[in-house]
Amino acid sequence: MSSHITKNIFWLTASRIAALVMLFLAYTQLFRYLGPFGSGQYQFVLSYVLLFSTVVDFGIQQFITKKIAENPGSAKSYFHEFFSFEAVIAALLYLLLVAVARFRYPDQAVFYGICLAGLGMVANALTYPYLAVMAAFQDLRRVAWINFLNSCVNVSIIFLAIFFHRYIVFLASVQLAFGILDLILYRFFAARHIPDPQVLKGIRLFDFHLIKNIIGQGWPFALLVGFSAIYNRIDVVIITFLKGYAQTGLYTAAYKIFDLLGFFPSVVSYTLFPFFAGLMAKKAIPEIKFNLEKYVRLMLAAALPMAVGGTLLSAKLIELVAGPQYTGAGPILSILIWAPAILFTYIPVNSLVISQLTKKAVAITGINVIVNIAGNLLLIPLLGIKAAAIMTVVSESLQGIFYFYFVRKNITPFKFFNSLIKPLFASIIMGVVLWPLRNSNLFLSLAAGAAVYILILLITGFIGKEEIKVVRSLFSEAEI
Repeated sequence: MSSHITKNIFWLTASRIAALVMLFLAYTQLFRYLGPFGSGQYQFVLSYVLLFSTVVDFGIQQFITKKIAENPGSAKSYFHEFFSFEAVIAALLYLLLVAVARFRYPDQAVFYGICLAGLGMVANALTYPYLAVMAAFQDLRRVAWINFLNSCVNVSIIFLAIFFHRYIVFLASVQLAFGILDLILYRFFAARHIPDPQVLKGIRLFDFHLIKNIIGQGWPFALLVGFSAIYNRIDVVIITFLKGYAQTGLYTAAYKIFDLLGFFPSVVSYTLFPFFAGLMAKKAIPEIKFNLEKYVRLMLAAALPMAVGGTLLSAKLIELVAGPQYTGAGPILSILIWAPAILFTYIPVNSLVISQLTKKAVAITGINVIVNIAGNLLLIPLLGIKAAAIMTVVSESLQGIFYFYFVRKNITPFKFFNSLIKPLFASIIMGVVLWPLRNSNLFLSLAAGAAVYILILLITGFIGKEEIKVVRSLFSEAEI
């Protein structure tokens, strides 16, 4: 089973890396094409809609995934209930999204962009029941390919917008394209797990009391998803209100690197969530501890060099991604880069907390929302957009500290600090090598840093037979 999880992570990661290469090239041109002001408008549209779209399922997707993983025989029943709920709630949320936008954002480009991206939110909402089924059955290789196709669509629309001189309304259409494509593909692939899903019949048989019961059980997931969406995106909204679209553009140029790096933690979390749910249902605590330590160790090894290297090379990275118009985003990235590094470190634990200690996760995430909003409102007028970067790092740190505490106290006292020492030492040595190279060619600096880091891990014995075995297993015949 552990090998199956590793392969799922591999396929999802491989598809995302291939997609990221394309997206990186596309965004380097898009930032230059839109400029800071236009980038700020476009990213505001996406953030505004995302605040709605991440709560459109009220956290039920994770709840349904957990339930199906624990009881696969009920997959079809859970699917019908979830789909009926999504059809109703997505339509209502879209009306609310448009009404608020019409009242609050008179700028036509922003308003129409929100309306179009909102339609994409509705289409995507209808894919969540299919995705919950596929995640529960750990059929994630197909999810990986769908994610890759989405990235291809995204890249195509970006380059079409640049070539035909279109603006944010055209760019926002990518959300609707994603939704339609995903709905078609997920319905086809999910049929192997829920043959003949009878979607229309499920909607006609909409049972309010049944949905009410599901929400009653799944409300912690709902609050968790809602709180996470707010503290991840509210900074963009606050910056727009306090500093305008140009400053939002600078901040989001740095944050885009966070988004691009964040694919890997999301892959790990998405894969481990049903895996840990299944193990907890069997009360297989020793196996949970073993896998938790293994994946925390691997994530630490990826997180530390990313943070150190990103801090030292932030100016060069921003110049590469967004161009000379965005030089003001360099200091922002040097702070913000620590947020995904912290996320990398606690994401395996996050999968277990969300699955088994959901109410505790809701409590700390709710506190994080208050801390994040208050910190942004108080500090942005004083420190500018640096404050938003600082608060993002603070939020991720609080989340990680409490999640580690919750799991160690309530589930299993897994090892952490023993896995930290060697990657930390290797990252420090790498930083010493990179410091005099920070103004040199970026790719040479990255290559030198990576070589030094890997060499130190080999010398210290952090990379051994077990790690090599894991890598080799990735390239063995894939499990379908």
